Amino acid sequence: MTDTFPVLRLSGTAEERGAVHGASLSDSIAANVAFYGAILRMADREIRSLGRFVREQIHRFHPPYCTEIDALADAAGQSPEWIYVLNARSEVVSCCVQPALPLMECSTVNFRDQGLLGQNWDAGKSLLDLAVLLDVTLKNGHQFLMMTEPGVIGKTGLNSCGLGLCLNLLHLKSRLRGVPLAVLVRALLESRDIDQARALVERVPGNKAACLTVSQGMNNGFCVEFSGGNHWFLSSPGRIAIHTNHYLGRRLTPDSGLFQGSYARFRTLVALSSILPRRDVTSLQRLLSNRSQAPWPVHMPWSPSPLAGVGEAGTLATLVMDLSAGVMHVRKGNNPAGKFVGYCVGARDRARQARP
Repeated sequence: MTDTFPVLRLSGTAEERGAVHGASLSDSIAANVAFYGAILRMADREIRSLGRFVREQIHRFHPPYCTEIDALADAAGQSPEWIYVLNARSEVVSCCVQPALPLMECSTVNFRDQGLLGQNWDAGKSLLDLAVLLDVTLKNGHQFLMMTEPGVIGKTGLNSCGLGLCLNLLHLKSRLRGVPLAVLVRALLESRDIDQARALVERVPGNKAACLTVSQGMNNGFCVEFSGGNHWFLSSPGRIAIHTNHYLGRRLTPDSGLFQGSYARFRTLVALSSILPRRDVTSLQRLLSNRSQAPWPVHMPWSPSPLAGVGEAGTLATLVMDLSAGVMHVRKGNNPAGKFVGYCVGARDRARQARP
């Protein structure tokens, strides 16, 4: 295992980007398909049917994304239906898998005055050596950097206009319909400004259970929660915005059972952020590295997952974005004392070691 995530640079047309993605990460994509296959335990005919349905939804929204995904699947030697299912994994897992134990997913913090946005990505340990940073340059020159899973075209990231996005999955039993979350996130990373991003959220249909924190520069952003076909923007959270994996805008998730870990992490972050002597990159890195308040610390150690087929789960990456500087600081792995590496959006000579 290396101590940094691989960086894959993609450019050109949608077909060209998809082909390079699929060919370069074919082994990792196959492993990711196997990972979700073990979780979903769906018959091949169900996957084919679901994948075709997802493709229809994406094609109605933005056909070039289908061109990219189809080329990706072909170059990776995978059925396109499975790659479409990967790109709807948030909705599919939420709808088809009912955890028996408390959930883990992510913790997000936004220092609004300082233009700093960060999160922990909590997921299955099997994804640790599959996750990748995609450095994408579109034909129009727009660039973005995102941390994602192989075969998935949208996740947490930062673009060349200084717009950053973090994602927290929520939980709601709801039938999959409309544009998948990963595809919406990808479209948001192609936005030039907050107004364009907000308008996109308003018009994209679909059933989702998630919170998106979108920010550009200082004191310029929004936080939106999705509950099935509904969504709402949270009121201004003050200087520090925090979100974990329960609903804040409406009483949909109790402070118990499946959500006790989410509430515990939220309370810890609120308490710790209120006593910070300063708010800078290092402070945000340390906040997201906190291991106090067991059994639900902000930075989750590896532990058995409640989801069959996952094995161990915990924090596999920590991301801190300096929106004004256009730098994403990334730490790979489950060591809260590990070092961060900084990546500049659009820079060819990318990685530089940052402060721990």
